[in-house]
Amino acid sequence: MLSGVPQGSVLGPLLYQLYTAELPTTDNNTIATFPNDTGQFAAHTDPLIASQLLQHNLNILQVWLDKWKIKVQQAKSVHITFTTKRTLCPPVTLDNIQIPMQSEVKYLGLHLDQRLTWRTYIRTKRHHLDLQLRSTYWLLGRKSKLSLENKFLLYKCVLKPVWTYGIQLWGCAKPSHTIAIKITPDYN
Repeated sequence: MLSGVPQGSVLGPLLYQLYTAELPTTDNNTIATFPNDTGQFAAHTDPLIASQLLQHNLNILQVWLDKWKIKVQQAKSVHITFTTKRTLCPPVTLDNIQIPMQSEVKYLGLHLDQRLTWRTYIRTKRHHLDLQLRSTYWLLGRKSKLSLENKFLLYKCVLKPVWTYGIQLWGCAKPSHTIAIKITPDYN
């Protein structure tokens, strides 16, 4: 291997942190990294200035990427503007290729839309939770021989992580978009 970090190794996360420790940033941008997802954010009330700030940091980032021989998966790169207004930020480029604009992006399993309504994310969570509940119903249902303590343990290990992932962010969604789960305990 000439560059990069081996995937799946025990030291992979530590090596990744060391490898990307000098990822360039500026005072006007925020960067959020995870081994297979990196997000750059620039905020300004004027969409033109926000794009200029983002483009400036992308240019600096491109120099760093070239130096460390890191290739960006252009097909997975997305440019999104978070706003309640109808205006969009002008397009930005990385390595002279325009990053496509979208109205929704998935970052670390969270579906983020332009207005941050969480509608798609909550719908996806409801569907995933429904599938998990169906697959465990034979253990959680009324006819199950499991004790209430074991049912509660199963709930905490299988169902609760599904609907609480990212709750710090999407938990402020409008009441019409919130998730509700009904657990009917069997006290027999």
